[in-house]
Amino acid sequence: MPDTSKDILYTGPVRIAESGPQLDYNPPKRDNLWYDVSLGLIDPPRISTRSDSKVNLAVWPERKMPTRQECSDLIATQGVWMVEVQKGTVVCLKTEAGRTAVLTITSTSDSFSTGVMAQATVWSEISE
Repeated sequence: MPDTSKDILYTGPVRIAESGPQLDYNPPKRDNLWYDVSLGLIDPPRISTRSDSKVNLAVWPERKMPTRQECSDLIATQGVWMVEVQKGTVVCLKTEAGRTAVLTITSTSDSFSTGVMAQATVWSEISE
């Protein structure tokens, strides 16, 4: 399980579509100009950040859910701007504001508007 301390900004479902979400809000919101993660390609489904962004993604390779620090370390060493996902994929990411988040993909689709659904945990603490 992700950390369950009071240091969590948001935990719950998010839709990752062509325009967002922005995860630095509670709850996360869609924003056509500023977003942390979006649906990149739909066959196979890939989620991405803007390639010029400081936001990074990394697929978590283990069965147990990562802690905030484990996600942060993985992003720092293996972060990329696009990852392929399927139901059950766990993705660590760093938001525009520098928060660490973990997304567990709960469903995928072949539509930009339907997007990918995930269970998200966003930690409050901002990392350097």
